[in-house]
Amino acid sequence: MKLFSPWALWFLSFMPLVVLMYILKQKFEEQQIGSIYLWQQVLKDIEVNTPWQKLKKNLLLLLQLLCILLLVFALSDPYIFTGGGMYSNLVIVIDNTGSMNAKYEGSTRLAKAKQLAGEMINRSGANANISLLTVERSPRVEIGKTTDKGEAESRLRAIKPGNSSGNINDSVSLVRAMVKQYEESSSYKAVFYTDSPVDTEDLNAEVVSLASELTNVSLDYISYSIDNEKLTALVRATNRSDEPFDREISFYGGDRILGIKDVRLPARETVTVYFKEMPADVPYIWAELTEKDDLEEDNQVYSVVKPAKLRKVLLMSEGNVFMEKALSNINGLELYKTNPGEDLDEGYDLYIFDSALPSILPKSGSILLLNPPEGNGIIEVGEEVEGGIADILMHSITKYMDNANFTVSKLKSMKAPFWSDVLIGVNGNSAVLSGEYNGRKTAVIGFDLHNSDFALTAEYPIFVYNLTAYLAGMDTGGRTSYICGDPIDLIPDPEVREALVTDPEGVVHKLKLTYPMQLFDKTAQYGVYRLTQSTEESERVSSFAVNFPVESESVNIREFTSEDQKTSEAGSVLGGIRLQEWLICFLLLFAAVEWVVYIRGY
Repeated sequence: MKLFSPWALWFLSFMPLVVLMYILKQKFEEQQIGSIYLWQQVLKDIEVNTPWQKLKKNLLLLLQLLCILLLVFALSDPYIFTGGGMYSNLVIVIDNTGSMNAKYEGSTRLAKAKQLAGEMINRSGANANISLLTVERSPRVEIGKTTDKGEAESRLRAIKPGNSSGNINDSVSLVRAMVKQYEESSSYKAVFYTDSPVDTEDLNAEVVSLASELTNVSLDYISYSIDNEKLTALVRATNRSDEPFDREISFYGGDRILGIKDVRLPARETVTVYFKEMPADVPYIWAELTEKDDLEEDNQVYSVVKPAKLRKVLLMSEGNVFMEKALSNINGLELYKTNPGEDLDEGYDLYIFDSALPSILPKSGSILLLNPPEGNGIIEVGEEVEGGIADILMHSITKYMDNANFTVSKLKSMKAPFWSDVLIGVNGNSAVLSGEYNGRKTAVIGFDLHNSDFALTAEYPIFVYNLTAYLAGMDTGGRTSYICGDPIDLIPDPEVREALVTDPEGVVHKLKLTYPMQLFDKTAQYGVYRLTQSTEESERVSSFAVNFPVESESVNIREFTSEDQKTSEAGSVLGGIRLQEWLICFLLLFAAVEWVVYIRGY
């Protein structure tokens, strides 16, 4: 047993004073009376107060001494150890990855971990420093080095289930850094609550294993193809248990159910199921296992149906590595090249003419002129003039280029027509223009890229992307499938004024349209997310899917590396019983008894 406030024992010195009060006699004058028969009780009281006589049995005295003892020991805050010893620093690590959502003893592994960790916090010493960490996609310190048990328990209760993958061992280095300040190895204890093995070498640590055998079938993958306006979907299901199961898989298009199939799943095997001749005019597809099992999070899988129309771009040039490189890195774009003087085919979404033009311009598609020659029929061009430092003007196409700094050695003299906006100026001259000419989107770069260091700047690929997206009308949605916890690089269209992401629970997240764009990391929920991009004239909505990480989190049981980690229990780690609350309760009880004894005159 340990006393956290041993100074309170000094109050035991009051006990002799109480005894002294009982043995001191109050002095009276002698008087003669006719009879002592009626004074027997008075005589007893007088005998009790006779000084220095032997103490007689007195219930009131015993109760008062007992109350003093209880009060003093309550102030000293005694603690009885029940196992493992007591540590002045306690580090608790909670595994919060997707597999911790699996069922465990009527609840979930995470709920059990929080329960056991709460019991440990309650059993810790009054002045123990408590640190709480969670491990989802990466380790996170929820609270560090607090002696406030109430705050620690509040942070523990606030831990929400996670759906991402993660490695509990990523937290070990962080724990090592936190306990490095403690000189004695016995002055701290680290406790890991997880369903995975933990390498605790060189740490004074215990691992509480929450691994258990599961009955689990997962939907691992969904894909589709469209042919003749009909959709064929492939769904892959895996039985992760040691016995076969019959399962029903429901297939949906948006909110509509399109098909149901029964499938036989042998033990530890994967089965592929096809849904054919489905409607293709659906925004997204998803499949679901009708019957619930021990891990419900992997019973659904999602995919967005995206019209796979690639934008075709034709580059007419004798050789422009800077432009070719930038265009080839843009997703959703097919780049074709031709030499000046060759015949052009129709049907491209964007034509780029570098220092030359065909004899006849194509009838459709947008146009980008690089270093345009005189007499091009689109914009009036003069002789080359001396260049200078570029001046980036505010425009949707030049968004995220605030820090651009480059020099143009020489450029064509151009007069900006009424239909165009100036994007970049050099020494008072218009260097880059864009607008709508004769019903088609048109842009002009009035200098040869080889005569500037623009292509060497970090802003160059951003500019080419924004300009190409504007001219070709590209869908900038990018990828359509991610894993829970993945940070997503969402690049809004250049002319967008506001971008909002709505998650599967209906929560709206507003993107900050600043350069560099921050990754969108609010992907904890699986399902379909909606990206809404608003311009001054219109609003465009696209979607992307986020799925549960079945490959890493749907495993049935993880083998531990040591028998100790398999058998660890919360009660064997450390802790004990704090007696202060019990002592106070008994103190109040005996004080009440003492009052009754005093009133009744026992």
